[in-house]
Amino acid sequence: ENRLRHIVTRLTDEGLVIELFELDDELLFNEGTAEPTQLTRDLAVLISQTAKTVSNGIAVGGHVRAHAVTLVDNPAWRLSAARATAMREMLQDGGIEPKRIQRVTGHADRKPVSDDPMARRNNRIEIILLRDMRWN
Repeated sequence: ENRLRHIVTRLTDEGLVIELFELDDELLFNEGTAEPTQLTRDLAVLISQTAKTVSNGIAVGGHVRAHAVTLVDNPAWRLSAARATAMREMLQDGGIEPKRIQRVTGHADRKPVSDDPMARRNNRIEIILLRDMRWN
């Protein structure tokens, strides 16, 4: 139950978005890496089990908080893509068929959800159960 406080869902035109986000006291990934914490591994198992009950395609997006402007090599793009890839791998390890994964995207720090672009809350993964766009 404590882990569920890291999940927010919303329905969009694209599908059901399952957002996993960090809190100040609990990280999704080890600081500055794409190495998932046990929290993220546990959430990936939960999401995999849930996603196996449907056949929708899946999209995974990684988002990271902004870094100081003074960084010579801003890791935001690389890190967000690596974290999205790590989540894809965890979903597949949890039994999701690889062909269901339609895209894996790193969004860097371009879409913050917090007024403070450097807030930990901006470190998140979005897993989207895509709408089936086929017409019968």
